[in-house]
Amino acid sequence: MAPWMQLLLTILCALAVGYLLDRIHLPGGMMIGAVIGACLLGVTTGQANMPGPAKTIAQIIAGAFIGSGITRDDVRQMKTVVKPALILIPCLLVINIISGLLIHQVSELDLMTSLMCAVPGGISDIPMIAADMGADPSVVVTMQFIRLVLGIGCFPLMIRSVTGKDDAGRTEVIKTKKKKDFQAKYVVLTFAVAAVCGLIGKASPMPSGTMGFATLGSIAFACAFPGKAQMPRILRKCAQLLSGAYVGASIGAAQLKLLTTLGLPVVILISGYTVGCFVIGFLLYRAGCFSRREGMLAATPAGASDMALISADLGVSNAKLIVLQVLRLVVVVLVFPSILSFVVHLFA
Repeated sequence: MAPWMQLLLTILCALAVGYLLDRIHLPGGMMIGAVIGACLLGVTTGQANMPGPAKTIAQIIAGAFIGSGITRDDVRQMKTVVKPALILIPCLLVINIISGLLIHQVSELDLMTSLMCAVPGGISDIPMIAADMGADPSVVVTMQFIRLVLGIGCFPLMIRSVTGKDDAGRTEVIKTKKKKDFQAKYVVLTFAVAAVCGLIGKASPMPSGTMGFATLGSIAFACAFPGKAQMPRILRKCAQLLSGAYVGASIGAAQLKLLTTLGLPVVILISGYTVGCFVIGFLLYRAGCFSRREGMLAATPAGASDMALISADLGVSNAKLIVLQVLRLVVVVLVFPSILSFVVHLFA
């Protein structure tokens, strides 16, 4: 079969399963479904094919999406979360490294893959960064999915039962951003800025340079020209589709066999973030940053948008909590890969 036909077939299979899982509101459904669709095609027919540029495009779109969502108000509010961030982010990094080292010790996974499995980032972003850094993206996306489901489905129930009914914390009105009327010229301009910066990052020695530079460029553009940085959600879905198809197409029989050995790594991942939720929540509470419930929510391993919804469900409306989650996401994408690369070099 011609390469272009393999590419088209891979995208169609990835889209079919991704759309199905997205429609039933599975967390990260489009990406998880794309992985499954492309993997099934590859394993059953051997015809799955996704070229390297697909990963680069997905990283640029993801970086543009993250950066375009940052406003001047977000940047100004960053100073209000410096203290909790100095507690939260180093603690998450320690959990990441310790969990990764333990996973490496008890499994057949290489150290970089083990560390990337425990990164507290987004399911759309971390597998792409993992592929850039030489980790196994199929394993990483599986572990990231488990972490995301844990953060969305299990941790809120645990937090509510532990903190009780009278610990919702302080209430601050969260300013909801107005729904944008997207204009094609600004969407193209945003993507162009992200693409130029992303390609510069790709040529740099910085780990995850493509996404990191695309994110920074998009943040700068969004702050310099308020309202002009625009990336509709459909493009985010496209990035998830491309990323998932790329990961799925790389999975063969050997990788599938490896995925069946992840029982103990999953236990380590869950244990690490459960302990971290209690410890970090307590530290943030004792430091006077948040209530107990808010502190534990801040340490919950889920996405920023997910946490906004979960917090509201638990009676928490603290704007600082959401800003802190956004800051965590940006730092994880920009800084954690370089630190983890150093850790791998240190233990090599």
